Amino acid sequence: MATFSRRDVVRWFGSVLTPLCVRGLSGSPAAPSSVKLSLAREFPKSSMRAVSPNGTNLCVEDWNERGYPLRVLEIGDWTAIYTGRFDSRALAVSFFSDGKTLLVQAMASVAGKTCGVGKGNCAHDDIILDLRSGERTERVTPFGDLSTGDHYYPLADKILLVARFEAKPYQTQTLALTELPSRREIAKVPYATGPRKPRPIVSGIALSTEYGFAISDDRKTLVYSFDDVLVARNTEDLAVMWTQRIELDLKAYNVVVSAHGSHVAAAIADNTFPHLQHASYVAVYDGKDGSDVTRLPQNGTEGIALSPDGKFIAVVRGEAGTKGEVVPTVHIHELPSGRRLTSVVHDRIKSGRHQRLEAGCSVAFTSDGKYLITSGMATRVWRIEA
Repeated sequence: MATFSRRDVVRWFGSVLTPLCVRGLSGSPAAPSSVKLSLAREFPKSSMRAVSPNGTNLCVEDWNERGYPLRVLEIGDWTAIYTGRFDSRALAVSFFSDGKTLLVQAMASVAGKTCGVGKGNCAHDDIILDLRSGERTERVTPFGDLSTGDHYYPLADKILLVARFEAKPYQTQTLALTELPSRREIAKVPYATGPRKPRPIVSGIALSTEYGFAISDDRKTLVYSFDDVLVARNTEDLAVMWTQRIELDLKAYNVVVSAHGSHVAAAIADNTFPHLQHASYVAVYDGKDGSDVTRLPQNGTEGIALSPDGKFIAVVRGEAGTKGEVVPTVHIHELPSGRRLTSVVHDRIKSGRHQRLEAGCSVAFTSDGKYLITSGMATRVWRIEA
């Protein structure tokens, strides 16, 4: 007699219910029947690091050049308005809301000290960069005992969102809003909206249970997931707007939010490693109340993006090519029907020891809806014609 796990049951019901959900939403306003993508610009050997919230600037890293310089380009005419190097490779890059100020988080050297990872890499270096003047304001924070760490996310021009991480119990504990340059704290809330579940242990290692973290381009909505909970907060005071419980032992990976917070999407997958091969579906929610919009039977753990008007969702998949190639491909679906409108091949990665790494592909819509950007070992900008 055959037996079925809870995961098997969830997947079976998902495959049956998805078409029913789509048909049930057929009364919603119709999206365009087709969409065309044409290549507007290509940046070989450059990877996308950030797109400004106002859709005017693109930051790329020239990974093939010494020092991994960052370039900020004006979207449309593609002129470089800034090029610069830092003491070490940038760990994270993000724009403030005006698109004229950049937050670069990197590593810094502390004279006379040695860390376990090598000499000199002993501190966080948080750099606020004025793109108009090139002026840098730096704050170096030593690692200390590695028991805590702050992760910064720029909101308004003088406001930072701070996520405070603690090594014991290896979880993010709080979220806070701080003013610049004083770093005065103006709001603080617990990161989790309820009691945390025990972290899963694989081969003696306790795995993290914190996943996607996304902020809308208008800087009004924050969405993230922990354990099996998806959370949406407003950024004005960090109040909870809504939460969604993910069914059974599935998790919300790779969370994204549309430019104005109208929609939220997440790749829903199990804990099996690597989860890239065990994703169940991409869920799309209403950004205002968290209600279900649709579910796509797609593997979205490789990359997803929502168009600013909520009409399209882009899903990255590593397709199999000829002679062992991996072909990173972006599929565009309309919402809420889930119907595939078009696909575009980002690259073709030949077989080799670094193939999986080189085949990685991220995707983003500009906040004005004019362009779709795909990026891996190269960055390509596609003009959207709907």
